[in-house]
Amino acid sequence: MIDGAFSALVRGGLVDWRPPADMLSPASLLSERGAALPLDHARLLSLTNGLTVYGGYFRLFGVGPGPTRDMRWWNAWTTWRHAWEGRADCWWSFGETAWGDQYAYAISDDPLSADRTVYRLDVCHLEPEPIADSFGDFVRGELGRNAVDPRDEMTVTARERLGDIDPNTHIAYLPSLIAGGEEDVANLVTLPARGAMVFAGRACQTWAPAATYI
Repeated sequence: MIDGAFSALVRGGLVDWRPPADMLSPASLLSERGAALPLDHARLLSLTNGLTVYGGYFRLFGVGPGPTRDMRWWNAWTTWRHAWEGRADCWWSFGETAWGDQYAYAISDDPLSADRTVYRLDVCHLEPEPIADSFGDFVRGELGRNAVDPRDEMTVTARERLGDIDPNTHIAYLPSLIAGGEEDVANLVTLPARGAMVFAGRACQTWAPAATYI
């Protein structure tokens, strides 16, 4: 159960959590094109309105106003999606890594047949990779594992160099890897999350124009 997975993170001192969201408030309702949150996801938000682990390098967003990023605002076309020219339109982002990789659900027009798979969309192209069959599996697996021992060695190295970071910032290489930059920790910088996603989308269109992803 999601309560047990969350409690394990809290007991281990692995999570920075927030006051609970009021899931009965109109502020908790998603837009008509938003993914209908699975019950276990809604339950987690009723325990903590967003959270971070591993010093802010892995984040889950909240709903409505408060101390965490609002899902509705983050998924608005004017926030950062416009820079991706359609690549983000089929996805509802509910969390991310500090690199800008998005954790997302596929958007469905029929909530009763919605895909509950959790996908990771890489920040360079928004190419989807299924990483969990459900939100509960995602919290127990992807989130729980990365809270203790991230599989990406550069994330560990980045934290050693930059320390804990604000969950509203991203880390990125300058010059960008997609533009030929080198994957060197010395080239890491922190950027505001919104601006970083706009920059990444424009870089993708400039350096790697290609197919539309679903």
